[in-house]
Amino acid sequence: MSSKLSVFGKLASFKYILISVIIVTVVTLFILTTYGPMGAVSHQMASLRRSRVKFKAYEVLYRNDTFRLFGRYLDKDTKASSDVFEIEIDQSTVEKLKLQFVLEKRKSYPFGEIKVEKVNCRALFDGNQEEQNKTREIMAGYNKTSRSPDLYVEDTLNCKSFKQKRGYVTSSLTPEEENFPIAFSILMFKDVEQTERLLRAIYRPQNVYCIHVDSKAHSDVRKSMTSISACFDNVFLASRSVDVQWGTYTVLEPELVCMKDLWRYKKWRYFINLTGQEFPLKTNRQLVEILKAYNGANDLESTIKNANKNRWEKAGKPPHNITAVKGSVHITVSRGFVDYVLHNETAADLLEWAKKVDVPDETYFTSLNHNPHLGVPGSYKGEPEHDPKAKPFLTRFKNWGSPPYNWPCAGQRVRLICIFGIGDLPLLEDRKELFANKFYWDYEPYALDCMEELNHNRTRDEYAGLTHFDASYYKHLAIVTNKV
Repeated sequence: MSSKLSVFGKLASFKYILISVIIVTVVTLFILTTYGPMGAVSHQMASLRRSRVKFKAYEVLYRNDTFRLFGRYLDKDTKASSDVFEIEIDQSTVEKLKLQFVLEKRKSYPFGEIKVEKVNCRALFDGNQEEQNKTREIMAGYNKTSRSPDLYVEDTLNCKSFKQKRGYVTSSLTPEEENFPIAFSILMFKDVEQTERLLRAIYRPQNVYCIHVDSKAHSDVRKSMTSISACFDNVFLASRSVDVQWGTYTVLEPELVCMKDLWRYKKWRYFINLTGQEFPLKTNRQLVEILKAYNGANDLESTIKNANKNRWEKAGKPPHNITAVKGSVHITVSRGFVDYVLHNETAADLLEWAKKVDVPDETYFTSLNHNPHLGVPGSYKGEPEHDPKAKPFLTRFKNWGSPPYNWPCAGQRVRLICIFGIGDLPLLEDRKELFANKFYWDYEPYALDCMEELNHNRTRDEYAGLTHFDASYYKHLAIVTNKV
């Protein structure tokens, strides 16, 4: 079942319209009966022109693009007239009412508005070729520059002002979100503004965030991230920095450092690891609904058939009768999984083995999750192979350009990975995955701008009660129905 959002796409949504219709109709009738002729109705109501007129609808019909309200007028003592009146409201009026209703509901959102200037993001998400061409013309003469790291140090001298100006959501927004905290790690090396934008998009006061700044990052980057994190009780820099080098244990190590640092926060339910070049495909409320649907299950990529088995040869056989599995370092895991990683001797033994293999970050977590005899909480009991229908990998959307992750790339490919551009926005809008990888700060920057606008608007409309997210798709995944 699709998880796509729709404001007025279902018949049930007409209850909002009907409320507005009745209110507007009553006001309109009052004005017309008081100040202008209404034929038979005006004649019937002549004696009430100088008093407040109320109309009580007993039945509403919608037929042939027209609403029909059946009811009686009430006098000042709320006594109903004996005559039954019919009022018709045509489709054009209904559309105006819908728009007014949506605009009024959206005003209730307390965290401002994000509107990308110069381009129409809605048209870009719809794949409008004319808008794409216009946007590319704008970007051709646009040299994207980042905010100076020093500005973040200056801005965060007043934390309250910084949060307000940068648009941080400093409320849990809903009880469901407040009662389901999520822990995040963010690994970053450069582009403070891009990382801060990611943090801003996923920030909620009930969640907790560990930011690992690479040890070889420029000192200004570390200084800026330190200043930003100091403005929040639930954001901190990792207790230890690692010089991350691809293909080595140093890619896995920062995740373990953050897991350990996050463990002291007792309330979070799930852990998701990120990098600074990613962005959410789901709002925080949608993440909560999905993780509730997971019900303790973990989402990790896995394969044995397509694994680079030569990476494991020099390490010998894994301990504890473990079958080595290959998968992405990107994970969505329960608190129980993290507990096992940090405190179980079997996990420690496997880690020592993983340190000897090539690219250990693509082996350690997924091997723990796909050896059910270990009893790792939330791990998978089925065959450890990617299945786009039964066992898709939903933690991250990455377009590698080859099966099973092969889609056209409207942006540019760097080491096979698609760097998303504005032409990829239609593909990104309704993905089932949780986060997208990856974006470059200085490549077609309107892609990231529009993703931010989309995330903000969805959050606003959820808060206003205009949209509903259906998480039933996630409840029936194999990782949920076949977990330890």
